[in-house]
Amino acid sequence: MDWNNHTALITGGGSGIGKEITRLMVERGAHVIVATLLPQEISELEQDLPTGPGKLTGIAVDLTADGAVEDLMQTLQERSFFPDILVNNAGSGLLGNHKDLDTRKVRNVLDLNIQALTELCSVFSRSLIARQQPGHILNVASIGAFVPVPQLAAYTASKQYVLAFTHALAHELAPHNIHVGALCPGITRTKIYNTMGLTTENQTKGSISDRIDAFAMDADRVALCAIHAIEKKKRQALPGINRMVTFFRILPPRFTSWILYKFNEGRSVS
Repeated sequence: MDWNNHTALITGGGSGIGKEITRLMVERGAHVIVATLLPQEISELEQDLPTGPGKLTGIAVDLTADGAVEDLMQTLQERSFFPDILVNNAGSGLLGNHKDLDTRKVRNVLDLNIQALTELCSVFSRSLIARQQPGHILNVASIGAFVPVPQLAAYTASKQYVLAFTHALAHELAPHNIHVGALCPGITRTKIYNTMGLTTENQTKGSISDRIDAFAMDADRVALCAIHAIEKKKRQALPGINRMVTFFRILPPRFTSWILYKFNEGRSVS
Protein backbone atom coordinates (compact mmCIF):
# COMPACT_ATOMS: atom_id res chain seq x y z
CA MET A 1 0.00 0.00 0.00
CA ASP A 2 1.45 3.36 -1.05
CA TRP A 3 0.51 5.70 1.78
CA ASN A 4 1.77 8.71 -0.19
CA ASN A 5 -1.41 8.57 -2.24
CA HIS A 6 -3.81 8.54 0.71
CA THR A 7 -5.48 11.11 2.94
CA ALA A 8 -6.77 9.88 6.30
CA LEU A 9 -9.24 11.41 8.75
CA ILE A 10 -8.60 10.22 12.31
CA THR A 11 -10.96 11.17 15.12
CA GLY A 12 -9.44 11.41 18.55
CA GLY A 13 -6.06 11.50 16.86
CA GLY A 14 -4.47 13.88 19.35
CA SER A 15 -3.63 11.32 22.01
CA GLY A 16 -3.35 7.63 22.80
CA ILE A 17 -3.97 5.10 20.06
CA GLY A 18 -5.10 7.80 17.63
CA LYS A 19 -1.88 9.74 18.09
CA GLU A 20 0.23 6.67 17.42
CA ILE A 21 -1.82 5.80 14.32
CA THR A 22 -1.28 9.37 13.14
CA ARG A 23 2.45 9.06 13.71
CA LEU A 24 2.72 5.83 11.73
CA MET A 25 0.68 7.16 8.83
CA VAL A 26 2.68 10.40 8.59
CA GLU A 27 5.92 8.42 8.73
CA ARG A 28 4.62 6.37 5.79
CA GLY A 29 3.83 9.48 3.75
CA ALA A 30 0.08 9.97 4.19
CA HIS A 31 -1.73 13.26 4.70
CA VAL A 32 -3.42 12.85 8.07
CA ILE A 33 -6.27 15.07 9.23
CA VAL A 34 -6.68 14.82 12.98
CA ALA A 35 -10.06 15.75 14.46
CA THR A 36 -9.77 16.09 18.22
CA LEU A 37 -11.55 17.88 21.04
CA LEU A 38 -8.61 19.80 22.52
CA PRO A 39 -6.69 22.38 20.43
CA GLN A 40 -3.64 21.91 22.66
CA GLU A 41 -3.42 18.27 21.54
CA ILE A 42 -3.01 19.48 17.97
CA SER A 43 -0.15 21.79 18.98
CA GLU A 44 1.54 18.99 20.92
CA LEU A 45 1.08 16.62 18.01
CA GLU A 46 2.70 19.07 15.59
CA GLN A 47 5.69 19.36 17.92
CA ASP A 48 6.03 15.64 18.60
CA LEU A 49 5.67 14.25 15.09
CA PRO A 50 8.80 13.79 12.98
CA THR A 51 9.17 15.99 9.92
CA GLY A 52 7.65 14.39 6.80
CA PRO A 53 7.36 12.63 4.53
CA GLY A 54 3.64 12.90 5.22
CA LYS A 55 1.54 15.90 6.21
CA LEU A 56 -0.51 16.74 9.30
CA THR A 57 -3.61 18.90 9.54
CA GLY A 58 -5.40 19.46 12.83
CA ILE A 59 -9.05 20.38 13.37
CA ALA A 60 -10.52 21.00 16.82
CA VAL A 61 -14.09 19.70 17.07
CA ASP A 62 -16.51 18.36 19.66
CA LEU A 63 -18.06 15.41 17.85
CA THR A 64 -20.86 15.14 20.41
CA ALA A 65 -22.20 18.61 19.57
CA ASP A 66 -25.31 18.91 17.38
CA GLY A 67 -24.37 19.04 13.70
CA ALA A 68 -20.66 18.54 14.45
CA VAL A 69 -20.16 15.71 11.96
CA GLU A 70 -21.78 17.55 9.06
CA ASP A 71 -19.83 20.70 9.98
CA LEU A 72 -16.58 18.74 10.01
CA MET A 73 -17.18 17.28 6.57
CA GLN A 74 -18.16 20.73 5.27
CA THR A 75 -14.91 22.16 6.64
CA LEU A 76 -12.91 19.45 4.87
CA GLN A 77 -14.68 20.15 1.60
CA GLU A 78 -14.11 23.90 1.88
CA ARG A 79 -10.39 23.27 2.41
CA SER A 80 -10.30 20.84 -0.53
CA PHE A 81 -9.47 17.88 1.72
CA PHE A 82 -10.97 14.65 0.45
CA PRO A 83 -9.92 11.77 2.73
CA ASP A 84 -10.24 8.22 1.48
CA ILE A 85 -9.44 6.64 4.87
CA LEU A 86 -11.53 7.15 8.01
CA VAL A 87 -10.38 5.93 11.42
CA ASN A 88 -13.19 6.27 13.96
CA ASN A 89 -10.95 6.26 17.00
CA ALA A 90 -12.59 8.86 19.27
CA GLY A 91 -14.23 7.20 22.24
CA SER A 92 -14.63 7.28 25.98
CA GLY A 93 -15.87 5.22 28.90
CA LEU A 94 -16.86 5.31 32.55
CA LEU A 95 -16.04 2.76 35.24
CA GLY A 96 -18.46 2.03 38.04
CA ASN A 97 -21.85 0.59 38.86
CA HIS A 98 -24.19 1.94 36.20
CA LYS A 99 -26.79 3.23 38.68
CA ASP A 100 -24.12 5.39 40.34
CA LEU A 101 -22.76 7.07 37.21
CA ASP A 102 -23.58 10.63 36.17
CA THR A 103 -26.27 10.18 33.50
CA ARG A 104 -25.05 13.20 31.53
CA LYS A 105 -21.57 11.73 31.34
CA VAL A 106 -22.99 8.38 30.26
CA ARG A 107 -24.95 10.10 27.49
CA ASN A 108 -21.77 11.84 26.33
CA VAL A 109 -19.96 8.48 26.19
CA LEU A 110 -22.73 6.93 24.10
CA ASP A 111 -22.96 9.98 21.82
CA LEU A 112 -19.24 9.74 21.11
CA ASN A 113 -18.89 5.96 20.92
CA ILE A 114 -22.05 5.31 18.91
CA GLN A 115 -23.78 8.34 17.43
CA ALA A 116 -20.74 10.26 16.16
CA LEU A 117 -19.16 7.10 14.74
CA THR A 118 -22.38 6.09 12.98
CA GLU A 119 -22.88 9.54 11.43
CA LEU A 120 -19.25 9.74 10.30
CA CYS A 121 -19.52 6.40 8.52
CA SER A 122 -22.62 7.67 6.73
CA VAL A 123 -21.36 11.05 5.49
CA PHE A 124 -17.87 9.72 4.75
CA SER A 125 -19.10 6.81 2.63
CA ARG A 126 -21.53 9.07 0.76
CA SER A 127 -18.65 11.39 -0.07
CA LEU A 128 -16.52 8.52 -1.39
CA ILE A 129 -19.37 7.12 -3.49
CA ALA A 130 -20.14 10.55 -4.96
CA ARG A 131 -16.49 10.84 -6.03
CA GLN A 132 -16.45 7.20 -7.19
CA GLN A 133 -13.38 6.71 -5.00
CA PRO A 134 -12.45 3.50 -3.18
CA GLY A 135 -11.66 3.83 0.50
CA HIS A 136 -11.23 2.37 3.97
CA ILE A 137 -13.14 2.75 7.23
CA LEU A 138 -11.62 1.42 10.46
CA ASN A 139 -13.88 1.58 13.50
CA VAL A 140 -12.14 1.23 16.85
CA ALA A 141 -14.17 -1.14 19.03
CA SER A 142 -12.71 -3.09 21.96
CA ILE A 143 -12.34 -6.59 23.35
CA GLY A 144 -15.36 -5.44 25.35
CA ALA A 145 -17.30 -6.03 22.14
CA PHE A 146 -16.99 -9.76 22.88
CA VAL A 147 -17.60 -9.75 26.64
CA PRO A 148 -20.19 -7.83 28.72
CA VAL A 149 -18.20 -6.37 31.60
CA PRO A 150 -19.90 -5.35 34.87
CA GLN A 151 -18.82 -1.84 35.98
CA LEU A 152 -18.23 -1.06 32.30
CA ALA A 153 -21.76 -1.92 31.20
CA ALA A 154 -22.49 1.07 28.94
CA TYR A 155 -18.97 1.14 27.51
CA THR A 156 -18.85 -2.53 26.52
CA ALA A 157 -22.40 -2.34 25.16
CA SER A 158 -21.38 0.58 22.96
CA LYS A 159 -18.41 -1.39 21.64
CA GLN A 160 -20.62 -4.40 20.89
CA TYR A 161 -22.69 -2.01 18.80
CA VAL A 162 -19.57 -0.83 16.95
CA LEU A 163 -18.53 -4.38 16.07
CA ALA A 164 -22.00 -5.45 14.91
CA PHE A 165 -22.43 -2.22 12.95
CA THR A 166 -19.04 -2.74 11.28
CA HIS A 167 -19.85 -6.26 10.12
CA ALA A 168 -23.18 -5.18 8.65
CA LEU A 169 -21.84 -1.99 7.05
CA ALA A 170 -18.96 -3.90 5.43
CA HIS A 171 -21.42 -5.82 3.24
CA GLU A 172 -23.33 -2.68 2.30
CA LEU A 173 -20.24 -0.77 1.18
CA ALA A 174 -18.30 -3.62 -0.44
CA PRO A 175 -19.98 -3.06 -3.87
CA HIS A 176 -18.60 0.51 -3.77
CA ASN A 177 -15.05 -0.74 -3.13
CA ILE A 178 -15.08 0.67 0.39
CA HIS A 179 -13.58 -1.69 2.94
CA VAL A 180 -14.87 -1.57 6.51
CA GLY A 181 -13.09 -3.18 9.46
CA ALA A 182 -12.96 -3.08 13.24
CA LEU A 183 -9.97 -2.79 15.54
CA CYS A 184 -10.61 -4.44 18.92
CA PRO A 185 -7.85 -3.57 21.39
CA GLY A 186 -7.81 -4.47 25.03
CA ILE A 187 -7.12 -1.95 27.78
CA THR A 188 -4.44 0.37 26.45
CA ARG A 189 -2.28 2.79 28.44
CA THR A 190 -3.84 6.06 27.26
CA LYS A 191 -5.79 8.98 28.71
CA ILE A 192 -8.89 6.80 28.83
CA TYR A 193 -7.49 5.47 32.13
CA ASN A 194 -8.23 8.82 33.72
CA THR A 195 -11.55 9.21 31.92
CA MET A 196 -12.72 5.89 33.30
CA GLY A 197 -11.60 6.82 36.79
CA LEU A 198 -8.55 4.56 36.75
CA THR A 199 -5.01 5.61 37.52
CA THR A 200 -1.74 4.49 35.95
CA GLU A 201 0.32 5.11 39.09
CA ASN A 202 0.20 4.11 42.74
CA GLN A 203 -2.41 1.41 42.32
CA THR A 204 -3.28 -0.55 45.43
CA LYS A 205 -2.20 -4.17 44.99
CA GLY A 206 -5.19 -6.25 43.96
CA SER A 207 -7.33 -3.22 43.02
CA ILE A 208 -9.23 -3.06 39.72
CA SER A 209 -6.65 -0.57 38.38
CA ASP A 210 -3.81 -2.88 39.38
CA ARG A 211 -5.40 -5.90 37.70
CA ILE A 212 -6.26 -3.99 34.51
CA ASP A 213 -2.77 -2.49 34.26
CA ALA A 214 -1.26 -5.97 34.39
CA PHE A 215 -2.96 -6.79 31.09
CA ALA A 216 -2.70 -3.35 29.45
CA MET A 217 -0.88 -2.74 26.17
CA ASP A 218 1.07 0.27 24.95
CA ALA A 219 -0.58 2.44 22.31
CA ASP A 220 2.18 2.01 19.73
CA ARG A 221 1.59 -1.76 19.49
CA VAL A 222 -2.13 -1.26 19.04
CA ALA A 223 -1.54 1.42 16.40
CA LEU A 224 0.67 -0.90 14.37
CA CYS A 225 -2.14 -3.46 14.41
CA ALA A 226 -4.45 -0.75 13.05
CA ILE A 227 -2.07 0.02 10.18
CA HIS A 228 -1.83 -3.66 9.25
CA ALA A 229 -5.63 -3.97 9.45
CA ILE A 230 -6.02 -1.24 6.83
CA GLU A 231 -3.21 -2.52 4.61
CA LYS A 232 -4.48 -6.12 4.68
CA LYS A 233 -8.18 -5.16 4.61
CA LYS A 234 -9.00 -7.12 7.73
CA ARG A 235 -12.61 -7.21 8.83
CA GLN A 236 -11.64 -7.70 12.48
CA ALA A 237 -8.25 -7.08 14.06
CA LEU A 238 -7.16 -7.83 17.63
CA PRO A 239 -3.61 -7.01 18.75
CA GLY A 240 -1.46 -9.57 20.53
CA ILE A 241 -2.94 -11.77 23.23
CA ASN A 242 -6.30 -10.01 22.85
CA ARG A 243 -7.11 -12.46 20.05
CA MET A 244 -7.93 -15.03 22.72
CA VAL A 245 -10.99 -13.09 23.85
CA THR A 246 -12.95 -14.24 20.80
CA PHE A 247 -13.23 -17.67 22.45
CA PHE A 248 -15.56 -16.12 25.05
CA ARG A 249 -18.23 -15.99 22.35
CA ILE A 250 -18.82 -19.70 22.69
CA LEU A 251 -19.91 -19.13 26.31
CA PRO A 252 -23.29 -17.69 27.39
CA PRO A 253 -22.98 -13.90 28.03
CA ARG A 254 -24.61 -14.30 31.45
CA PHE A 255 -21.79 -16.68 32.43
CA THR A 256 -18.88 -14.51 31.24
CA SER A 257 -20.35 -11.39 32.83
CA TRP A 258 -20.82 -13.29 36.12
CA ILE A 259 -17.19 -14.46 36.06
CA LEU A 260 -15.97 -10.90 35.50
CA TYR A 261 -18.28 -9.59 38.19
CA LYS A 262 -16.85 -12.06 40.69
CA PHE A 263 -13.33 -11.23 39.50
CA ASN A 264 -13.72 -7.58 40.58
CA GLU A 265 -16.25 -7.99 43.40
CA GLY A 266 -15.31 -6.05 46.52
CA ARG A 267 -12.21 -4.47 44.99
CA SER A 268 -11.48 -0.74 45.01
CA VAL A 269 -10.97 1.07 41.71
CA SER A 270 -7.40 2.13 42.52
